Formats: sequence, C-alpha cells, structure tokens
Amino acid sequence: MPIGKLRVCIVGCGMMGTIHAARWNRLPEAQVVAVADIRPDRAEKLAGDYGLDRWYLDYREAVVRDDVDVVSVCIPTALHPEVAVLAANHNKHVLSEKPIALTLAGADAMIEAARRNRVKLGIGFMRRYTPIMDGLRTMIAEGRFGRPLAYHALDARELRPKREMHDAQANGGPVIDMGVHLFDIWNCIFASEPVEVSAQGMILAQGRPEVAHVRELAIDTATVSVRYASGDTGTFVACWALPTGVNPSGGPDRIFGPKAAVEIAWGGANQQARLAHDASGWTVAVSNDQDMYQTEIANFARCILDDHPPVAGGSEGRAALRIALAAIESIKTNRSISL
Repeated sequence: MPIGKLRVCIVGCGMMGTIHAARWNRLPEAQVVAVADIRPDRAEKLAGDYGLDRWYLDYREAVVRDDVDVVSVCIPTALHPEVAVLAANHNKHVLSEKPIALTLAGADAMIEAARRNRVKLGIGFMRRYTPIMDGLRTMIAEGRFGRPLAYHALDARELRPKREMHDAQANGGPVIDMGVHLFDIWNCIFASEPVEVSAQGMILAQGRPEVAHVRELAIDTATVSVRYASGDTGTFVACWALPTGVNPSGGPDRIFGPKAAVEIAWGGANQQARLAHDASGWTVAVSNDQDMYQTEIANFARCILDDHPPVAGGSEGRAALRIALAAIESIKTNRSISL
C-alpha cells in the first residue's frame, strides 16, 4: 500500500480525463501528479488546472514515473489494453474507463497483467456505485416486481460530436460503448447468466461528411435483445446518427414485471428508481443525489488502500464486453448468438 496520498496519472485529457482528475483531486487521500495526452493543448491545460509543472505527449513517460501509484485510463477503447498492461507491469493500479477493451483478447491481457502484478483493475461502470443498483437487485431478489422481467432502454441522439465514437476500430459505436453499461446492469440485477443475444443494426451515418474521415464506421443504430437463464430479458435500442440538433427525449429506463413497472433515471448527480404497483400511481423506491463518478473513484481508492476487490473489476468488464461483441456478431450474421 502506498504511504500517504495515492499519486495519480491521468492518461487522456479530454472530457473523461477531466472528470477523473477532478474527482481524484477531491479525495483527501489522492492527488493528481501527472497527465498525458497526444494533444499538447489538452495536456497543458489539465496540467495547469492542477498546478503541475510538466505534462506528457507520450503516456509511457508519465505512467512509469516512480511517484505514480494509480493510472486512470481515459482514452479510446482500443488503446485501453496497451496502457493498462504497461501500467500493471510497472506495479501501478489501473482504473480504466469502460468498455474494458474492444476485444476479449485485450480484456484478458488487462486482467492477466493485473493478476500477475497483484494490482487492482477497476472498470468505469459508475452506475455500479449508486444505491439504485443495490436497491434494484434487492427488490428483484425479494420478488417485489415478480419474474420474469423485461428491461428496456433507449439512447437516441445526434451524430456524436466526439467523432471517435463512430470509429469501429477506436470506440466501437453505441452497441459496445453504451451497451456495456446496460449489459453490466442486467448481469448484476438479474443475477443470472446471459444465454442468447439477438440484434439488428445499421449505419445511418454512412455518407455523412462529418465522419468521412473515419476509415471504418461503427454500427450506429441497433436493437439488441439479451435473454437470461432466469427468463428475464433486456432490450437496448440505440441510434447515434440523427441529424444535428435532433435529440429525442429517451426518458427513463423501464422494467416491466407481473407485479410492478419500474422507471429508472441514471442522472450523473441524481439517480432515482420509482415503482407503480397499482392505480394509486408512482412511488419513489430509491434515490441518490451523489455524483456517481466521485463515488466510483472514492471506492476504487479504498480498494487500493484497504486491499479489497473493486465493485466493478476486470471480470465484470469482460462479461459486459462479451455480450456486446455477441450483439455485433448477431447483426453481421443475421442470426441469434448463443452464449
């Protein structure tokens, strides 16, 4: 265990790197000591925000510093294994943004490097760190909604301003990038194994000048259905290719069961689950007004300092990715995939 504060290196100084840096520095037991990004303007700005006298274009120079204990990996998904494995091999703990990787081989390399070097590997499933998750899991286990359950989620928005999100070789599109959040939620609350994935999808952004530079466009519009051994199902409808300015209100996620309907709002600083059992209307069952990212990073810090496993680690990241990749395979082959 490090003596004194956990010293943190942020790899990737864009939106997520900025979020991680702020949350780490709010902890009394942690301090950002290094930042790296291939864009000097972003690296320089984040370094300045935290009073650092230098910044790095090559993440390797930052990660291997003797005074770094933890590395937050906030770069395109395809690069997660490269950074995480280097960090683990230099005995640094790793908190990687989700998805864990773009391939199961990449995920396995991260998990093995962390195991071999006896460091912690956390995956950024921030929804795991809100009482909503524990509340849903408990209520389902107690039978308050009945079984089986059908979970439905929608994510529809304009072409993503961060164009890398549309790159099949960088972030993988919504089936992977957003889907893993939902697949992890379903794995957690259903407490069952996924057995079959069926999906249909398309690329609506094809021919759009905004993404003409992307070598391989990811599937940006899809309907994914996952069936669990418990009989429960999860359905995810995604579209990340609507015209500029068109962002339909997706509303809350919904769970339908024989005894109740549930609506879940996953706001970053406010989350809520409300239930309707009969005509008397909706009742708030669980709510939380804490910043999920702050709770996630505080929890990971305690995992390191107190030596216990992360709530969402490599195995959870791999399990969600496995479903996402099965959904992509289902779209491409036009058949259901057994898991």
